[in-house]
Amino acid sequence: MHAVFPWQCPSQTSRTFLMAVFLAASWVGVATAQDKNQNFNAVTRSDLTAFGEIFGEQTFIESGIVICRNASMLSPSDRYEYLLSWVIPTIRHPGFRVTADFSAAGAPNWVRASDRDGAEYSEHPMIVSPAVDLIRLAGQLESSDALRRRITNCPATSPRMKRNQLTLLALIAMQQGDAARAEQHLEHLVEAVRTDESISDEIGYETLLLADEAARSNPSSLAVRELVLFVILARQKDYVRPAWIRHLVAARAKMDGSTAEGSSGHEVSPQWYIASRERAFEHGNAFPLPSPIIGTGHYRNLWNYGDEYLFYQSPLRGSFTIDALATGFGYQEAELMVGGYWAGLVFDHEQCLTGNIREELSRHNIGRPLTDTGSYGYLRTRVHVRDGTATTSISGRTIHQQPIADSADPWVAIRTNYRIQGGVDNLRISGNPVIPDSLEMIDSEELLGWYDYFQAPGKTDHPLANWSAEIGTEIGSSVIREISDPQVTRLPNGSHDEHLLRYMRPMVENGTIEYEFWYEPGKTMAHPALGRNCFLIREDGVGLHRLTDGRFDRSELRPGNERSIDAQSGSPPPLQSNAWNQLSLSRRGDQIRLHLNGVLICESKIEPSTVPPSFGLFHFADQTSLRVRNPRWEGDWPKELPSRDAQQLAAKTESFLKWTSTNPGEEMRHRFDGSSMMTGSFAQPHGDPTRTVNATDRGLVVRQSSDAGFRGAYVAPTIEVGGDFDVIVSYDQFQCDSLLERVGSVRVRVIADSIGSDEAMIQRVEDRRNAQLIQCMKMFTTEGNQRRRYFGQVPCDGDSGRMKLSRRGDTIHYSAADGESDYFYYLGKESFVVDDLVRLGIQFGVDIEGPAGKVSGRFTEMYVRAEHLGGNTGIDEIATIQSLNQNVAQLPDSFSHDFTESPQTRTAFSHWGNSIKSDEGLKVTSPGTDDWTSAGLAFQNAIAGDFDISLEFATVKFPKPAKDQNTQVLLEVELSDKDRTQISATLTKTDENTVAAQALARMKYDGRFLYQVIGNQAIDDVNVLRVVRRGSQVFCVAGHGPGQSESIIGTMVTSQLPIDPNNVRVMLHTGGVGRTSQMIVQSIRVKAANIASVRPYGIIQSSTPVSQPEIPNEP
Repeated sequence: MHAVFPWQCPSQTSRTFLMAVFLAASWVGVATAQDKNQNFNAVTRSDLTAFGEIFGEQTFIESGIVICRNASMLSPSDRYEYLLSWVIPTIRHPGFRVTADFSAAGAPNWVRASDRDGAEYSEHPMIVSPAVDLIRLAGQLESSDALRRRITNCPATSPRMKRNQLTLLALIAMQQGDAARAEQHLEHLVEAVRTDESISDEIGYETLLLADEAARSNPSSLAVRELVLFVILARQKDYVRPAWIRHLVAARAKMDGSTAEGSSGHEVSPQWYIASRERAFEHGNAFPLPSPIIGTGHYRNLWNYGDEYLFYQSPLRGSFTIDALATGFGYQEAELMVGGYWAGLVFDHEQCLTGNIREELSRHNIGRPLTDTGSYGYLRTRVHVRDGTATTSISGRTIHQQPIADSADPWVAIRTNYRIQGGVDNLRISGNPVIPDSLEMIDSEELLGWYDYFQAPGKTDHPLANWSAEIGTEIGSSVIREISDPQVTRLPNGSHDEHLLRYMRPMVENGTIEYEFWYEPGKTMAHPALGRNCFLIREDGVGLHRLTDGRFDRSELRPGNERSIDAQSGSPPPLQSNAWNQLSLSRRGDQIRLHLNGVLICESKIEPSTVPPSFGLFHFADQTSLRVRNPRWEGDWPKELPSRDAQQLAAKTESFLKWTSTNPGEEMRHRFDGSSMMTGSFAQPHGDPTRTVNATDRGLVVRQSSDAGFRGAYVAPTIEVGGDFDVIVSYDQFQCDSLLERVGSVRVRVIADSIGSDEAMIQRVEDRRNAQLIQCMKMFTTEGNQRRRYFGQVPCDGDSGRMKLSRRGDTIHYSAADGESDYFYYLGKESFVVDDLVRLGIQFGVDIEGPAGKVSGRFTEMYVRAEHLGGNTGIDEIATIQSLNQNVAQLPDSFSHDFTESPQTRTAFSHWGNSIKSDEGLKVTSPGTDDWTSAGLAFQNAIAGDFDISLEFATVKFPKPAKDQNTQVLLEVELSDKDRTQISATLTKTDENTVAAQALARMKYDGRFLYQVIGNQAIDDVNVLRVVRRGSQVFCVAGHGPGQSESIIGTMVTSQLPIDPNNVRVMLHTGGVGRTSQMIVQSIRVKAANIASVRPYGIIQSSTPVSQPEIPNEP
């Protein structure tokens, strides 16, 4: 119910407003046809005079609006005396009157007579103060000095009167341009506030008037800024935001130079459009209109009219993603709205709040609180729409999932609450959205996207009042979408009870909205509205009604105001009684055209406004009900999603990250699966591969645990990288279980082949405070000592993401993205060497600090682009095995021995440890030791060129090793290069009793041997191991028997030098005392380009060759 009666007015409404409303209510139903053309039936001066006579002069004069209005009708000299007698203390009022009132946009432009521009109605809400009008008029009359003396000579008999006096004197000084004198008065005022902070509620109007004037003439005033900050902070937590505090926030922004009235901050952006949830409450109370800053990669809402929404230019359906850096806490929150719903965080980081344009809907707990964003200042916000669900995540953590229908409200918007000054940076829309040519404006019975203009502030059980929607079908299966609003029968007909249902997204582009409405004379009717203009369709013509604000109205317009519009066709509108009528409202530029049943009935212009007009459905509910069906909007919005760099709120790609080399570079992209560790494309430089790496169909799982200190497990591509590069590694399922004050992470690092082995690293870390962060590090050597510098710490609460390191010249750049997003946020940069990376110089994995620490992560994809890219970038396993098997027959020299047939005949082997003949073959036994020892055989001949060496065996005893040790069967070859490179195909059992086939390599770095895992597969029934060389490529292969399935477990590039005698070895190792391993060597086969015999065949006992140390878990 929106009838206008005085007892409905809120307590903060001025007394004059109460009187004007009462007077307007007295005139209900009296307007004649002639009234329709009389200035929208404004309340006249005689009305107010009569009202003053009825209610008494004292009540009447207390309104600043009425005082300024009365003063505007006087000559300048009379106006000065009139205002002076009202502001300066007299016998009737012993104190100064320093007040502020507010005139709504669209009110008669008689307030601030010294400023009015001749327009009939004001375009903006205005601050109205007789004191300010007096001071400005004194300046025009060159009476400022006299006014200052008059004010100074008035004795200040109370602290409040003294504050008012200082305020007036400061305003005069600012108006005169005397900044020093103004600051002197203001310092005294500030000192009074400092000594009594409880007066924040008493100095609101004074502070507002000072700030408003300072924004015009002295924005650098430190004293005014301190006053403003004091008052705003004192009221920041208040849910009730009256007009004066909203105007004060606006004045503060103007003082900061963020914007100014008439600046580009008020212009409509090319791709995003501001819209306020303007209700009678906001408009009637004359809140300041929004003034957003919208620029490339940046949007800020500087002050609030109501809940503010910045709408994207095109409706979006289908699958798409929105990423943005939204302003964070401290009354700066901003949310993304998709499908008619928005979701965001409560200030405590523990709850998610959701809502639609009308209201907040719910709050729910999100589990562990998100990491504090205070030092970061932003919330990385992402909404991903797919398969009928909009998933909202913040800092990588999903906080809400909202089901949305295919026909859901298609408008994307950025929302800020009426108490918030927030926005976004670097907002990007990606994916494959569908942009419709037209859309149904009723997407559900919830009426998402619509709101009741007369909805009262605060929580209500019925935010739509009696407005409702129904979606059904008629004959022919056509969908009928109907909006209705019943007649309010308890009000007398002629009360002019305005009802307006408004569509939130403004009509900014050319287009047409069409619908059907039911017309039954005297019972049912619907009128279109655009902005504040309601087009009343009558049988005798079209009238223009100016919307008023019910109990909040300050415009002095009657709720039944109406003026006629010249007919376009020369005939009455073709209304069809007791039938559905078709109406279309079209916009072309600033022209509006209305067609009824195909006939043009009205043309009008859109009034200039800082707020784009929104469409609505209007009726006088005391006179009729309303029925409208199938509203449809066809607009000239862009039908394609711009590229990222062409999107207005997307930050331009950082120039320093663009690929500037004339060399386009080479690329490697690998999606990790179950075969990733077989092809030789990846090695494991750190960590026990049998326990720390598991290749699965959906990624590479890397895990590590530590009982003390730091332990890591890393995987590295076997590639060579030089020049500029980009390295991107994707991960998910990050889990860390560590004690407080201990650290666990998933990380990516690059290591340069420089004197100091410079290293750059980015990691997703759970730090010593259990905070969830993305962190950057640079390690370098200075004066012989390694130094680490950590930086770029930002919150990251998700368990998945992408980490990126980019070198450009002598600088390394760090970036990261949440989940699978391509939205990389920049973290920082460091100087870096230009040397090539070392072999295995790109490493990714996990790291954990003990005691009792566990960490794991799954790596799903790696991408490398580099100016110079070499090494093993991947092989086709099936094709490679087929090729190896086909080429083995082409090797001219061969040796083969079957131990099951002739275990005691002449051979080409020496042996060590315990090996004896048996019917099954050569039985080799290896007792367990804590040091690395073995039993086995060595081939005594030299081998040159390509070769294919295979071992067939069976394990008899293969016990679980001691902690941190392994039990292994190894087929090992050692080349004759200066580094004595070794490659081994092995079967390994870990202390967790897991079995895997591995490829191991021993290389020399800095004069010491380093053992690396170059392949690892969880294959537990291996009985054939092969080592094969083709050219410079060596392959390690594991299988289940001759002719059975085989897998490449590792490969690497080596020299093509020969193998010396006794450097092909078969070994059995047992890790830890108190256990024994045993295997049967069934056969050994050697095929090669050349096999050189160096001694007569025979079984020869010899000393143990150079021992192989334990494969370390941590170098």
